[in-house]
Amino acid sequence: MKEKVKFVMVDNDYSFILEDGTVIEKDRIGWIAHDYGNYPEDSFYEKFCLDNAFFVANNGIECEIEMMDEFTNPEEYEGVPLFEGERKPKLYKGKIIIHFL
Repeated sequence: MKEKVKFVMVDNDYSFILEDGTVIEKDRIGWIAHDYGNYPEDSFYEKFCLDNAFFVANNGIECEIEMMDEFTNPEEYEGVPLFEGERKPKLYKGKIIIHFL
């Protein structure tokens, strides 16, 4: 599951804003997912860097953040009552995953 985000860049500082207004600072962003097949597992990750931020800003690239909930990743919500788990960004090696549209 993915959620559209708005990319904001001021000078060399950038962040992503979720639809609910949550701001994700650049130190939490870590990876760009590159899909190559028909399944969610068919992807590889590249480190997100300042050059990628300039690419997104200069080309008006739309982005999504990979999200998870208690139904897509039940192992992350053990001990949480059914329907009470909140959606949150999915992490890879402790950092958030970005998808370009």
